[in-house]
Amino acid sequence: MKTQFQNQLDETFNKHEFPLTSEQIGQLTIYRTELKRWNSHINLTALHDDSEVIYKHFLDSISVLEHFSISANQRVIDIGTGAGFPGIVIKIYNPSIHLTLVEACQKKTAFLRYLIAQLKLDASIQVIAKRAEICAETDEFINTYDWVLTRYVASLDKSASYCLPLLNATGKWIAYKSTEYNTEISHTKKVLHELGAKIENVHTSRIAILNRSYVVVSRINTCSNKL
Repeated sequence: MKTQFQNQLDETFNKHEFPLTSEQIGQLTIYRTELKRWNSHINLTALHDDSEVIYKHFLDSISVLEHFSISANQRVIDIGTGAGFPGIVIKIYNPSIHLTLVEACQKKTAFLRYLIAQLKLDASIQVIAKRAEICAETDEFINTYDWVLTRYVASLDKSASYCLPLLNATGKWIAYKSTEYNTEISHTKKVLHELGAKIENVHTSRIAILNRSYVVVSRINTCSNKL
């Protein structure tokens, strides 16, 4: 029998056209339980109410899939993932992706590694306990990823220097933003041009309660490894 949380989770995701399997419901239930348990010791999230966790963490994380299809075996890197959002939720929903989680805080990476074990996610997920700036200067990560994801990190102009080098030639950087993104974009276009990149598009979630838009950035100059 489903718990009240599981019923709410299932109904919410179905309502917004993201149906969950029983295994995924179980994994997200474990996620919520461990998030709350660890949050009493380290600062993972300011959200405590189940509805907020479902909407503002779980649903918000995968809402990007309204507009983008992340294919099997594609490589995804989640920069400044914190407690695993959006990367782990996307991995639960699409287990076939290869996921790298980048988080500089050692306490948060300890949580991520523990959570991954509890969720029984496969070996195609790794946690990197480094600053994104270091990853952007490391051959292992440069020109490697089909998708770079950022949510609740620095502004576009400040994060461009360490997100863009991670993209492969056809990769996309998806920056989760609020629907009030125009000013930030206007401040970013010059920086992106200097780094050989451009804003390709901006999409807005059809789920109004999320107040979520996604800024799509791609590289236009892939001749150099370093941007």
